[in-house]
Amino acid sequence: MRLPIVCPQCMKDDVGSAHPFTTMEWQDEGRYEIACPKGHTAVTILQEQKFELLFDIGAYALIDGYYREAVSSFTSSLERFYEFFITAAFLEKGIDAALFSKTWKLISNQSERQLGAFILVYLAELHKTPMLLSQKSIEFRNAVVHKGTIPSRERAIEYGQEILDQVRPAFRQAKERCPKGVRAAIFQHMMQSRRTPGEVSGTMTTPTIISLSRDDKSYNERTLDDALKELRRWT
Repeated sequence: MRLPIVCPQCMKDDVGSAHPFTTMEWQDEGRYEIACPKGHTAVTILQEQKFELLFDIGAYALIDGYYREAVSSFTSSLERFYEFFITAAFLEKGIDAALFSKTWKLISNQSERQLGAFILVYLAELHKTPMLLSQKSIEFRNAVVHKGTIPSRERAIEYGQEILDQVRPAFRQAKERCPKGVRAAIFQHMMQSRRTPGEVSGTMTTPTIISLSRDDKSYNERTLDDALKELRRWT
């Protein structure tokens, strides 16, 4: 997985002539240190959340024929979405970000507790039960992740589509119900990517299949199969 990099100083000097000059592998912390051909050095922070990137990693795994890895990445994307939704809901209510992070660590290593927290927070915010994975998909996921089952491409796509169908309406509702919380969660992510307080850095965004930054309906209603056909590779 590689990300096209544009120099933020070149963009500031002349946005019309600034173009990607290199690609870099996606980093877990979303931080990219660059030195462009014109001699500028900068730090660029990727705005996308972990759940957005993990879903795309799963999609590229599908394209490359690694179907077990695709199922694992889709699963991780869903779990990280639960965390994002909960974070946004609490930050919307004015809960201190540091206090929330400290409290989240009490359940951060236990996926069942995170799922339970998501269900209850969703109910409290939207007064209805969230859409969850079907029992069939839960059994499929467990067989792949824990028992070494090798899935077919068709079944892996079906699983990814079910996660898309669950996450997309939930993140739209998060943006509508908790707009300040969503912005605060994104800002918190970018602050955590800085290594020193006050570090000068730029930000960037990249198109992902699940995208907080894209509001156009046609983009967000594409099937996983259609999205796979449109993925662009950077080499």
